[in-house]
Amino acid sequence: MQETALGAALKAAVQTMSKKKQTELIANYIYGKYEVFSRFKPLAIGIDKDLLSVLPQYDPVLVARVLANHCRRPRYIKALACGGKRFDLHGHFKGAVTAEEQAIAKAHPCMQSPVSSEEHPVQDLQANETEFIQESVQNSAVSESDQEA
Repeated sequence: MQETALGAALKAAVQTMSKKKQTELIANYIYGKYEVFSRFKPLAIGIDKDLLSVLPQYDPVLVARVLANHCRRPRYIKALACGGKRFDLHGHFKGAVTAEEQAIAKAHPCMQSPVSSEEHPVQDLQANETEFIQESVQNSAVSESDQEA
């Protein structure tokens, strides 16, 4: 496919932006244009090649980064854990989530139950600090009422 003058100008303009800005631009574009991304449906194997073909003006490394970021989101991992069909950019069925992929998604840390406070000493310290403050306020209120009496 031959690049047009407009395409070349767009590519040059985009490449003057910071990598972070380009990444945000790519993400906004694909979430706005492709329902499969905005609805966090399981993506077809090889969708990276499809993205690169429709986004030639962007650095392939940044397109891959946006795709990787999407696939790490808990909502996407939950969709994989549910199993079912995989979809291409246009929302057409293209393969299925395998039992192995589903098991890997279910084992992902974001799919695990919330961690108890025993495993979060910071939360325990905050709770103890709150109790201490409440007791101090109550004790000072009691001592003030004792002094008035």
